[in-house]
Amino acid sequence: MRLFKFYFLFLLFWSVSFTAQNTNDSLKKRANSVIYEQPDESISIALKLLKGEKRVDEIAHLYMLISNAYIAKRNNDSSLIYILKAADLINKESLPTTKIKILNSVAVQYQQMELYDKALETLDQSLQLTEKLEANDKDRLFNAGFNYAVRGMIYRNQSNPDLALEKFKMAAVNFKKLNLDRKSAANLSIIYYNIGYCYIDLMQLQQASAYFQKSEEYAKTGEAKSLEAYALKGKGETLFLTQNYGASLQTLYEAEKIALPVGDLVLNEGLYKLIADNNLVLNDFEKFQNYNSKYLEIQKTLEQNELKSLNRYLNTQNLEQ
Repeated sequence: MRLFKFYFLFLLFWSVSFTAQNTNDSLKKRANSVIYEQPDESISIALKLLKGEKRVDEIAHLYMLISNAYIAKRNNDSSLIYILKAADLINKESLPTTKIKILNSVAVQYQQMELYDKALETLDQSLQLTEKLEANDKDRLFNAGFNYAVRGMIYRNQSNPDLALEKFKMAAVNFKKLNLDRKSAANLSIIYYNIGYCYIDLMQLQQASAYFQKSEEYAKTGEAKSLEAYALKGKGETLFLTQNYGASLQTLYEAEKIALPVGDLVLNEGLYKLIADNNLVLNDFEKFQNYNSKYLEIQKTLEQNELKSLNRYLNTQNLEQ
């Protein structure tokens, strides 16, 4: 069920928008700014703000923020709980952009659970609403870019790198029309990372390396350490595939150091697998066993999390019926 997971990036680098509200505004900005580096702090802030919030749009945004923070922690079960809470609000009086973001969040949950038909169906609903916005509206550009990026992830996970590339490049076109800030830089880093892996799937390794370099540059622009580590992981894999094992290990150890405070299980899973493989080729069996054990431990944890999320989804479907 998790065939491509350690190649694949699931971070949802959108910033949930809130209406300014004096003292609470700085807390909301803080929760958004640390969502991927310190997700527990984001969750704590959002839960506190929920207690005094009455507006439907703001409640939905707080639920989505918590859901995204749990995705950053690779806790899909808890993430699903809060995105379902947000989905319950979609038929209430709310802004079109709020409904679009809720649909996008639901689609990503389906995509992570590999329920691709449901994900694409939800993305179609989101895109219909997105295309009703003004042509050069920043919300239209952002949400269209996000929509195409998720489609690219789906097609890549379905072993269709050519179609995935088409969608990722459409996503990049939309994001490049936005001002280059931390958020758009992070999204471009994610897109170029995934494009890099599409080229690995096609065994066009020179192209892959070039896009991982772009991904790393945009990650640094966005000051996103986790994304920088992902880009280095991609570079390390390209070096491994070209049999540059020493350079690959050097790159991967650098990524491991950057990733350590982030605590991203999927990132660590991929890093440990690649480091183990390199050491196996170099006949360093002690390091191979060490990193392979770490890899297998994380793999087991992720599989358990996915099973819990799938069970919750099935229970929800039964309740709806």
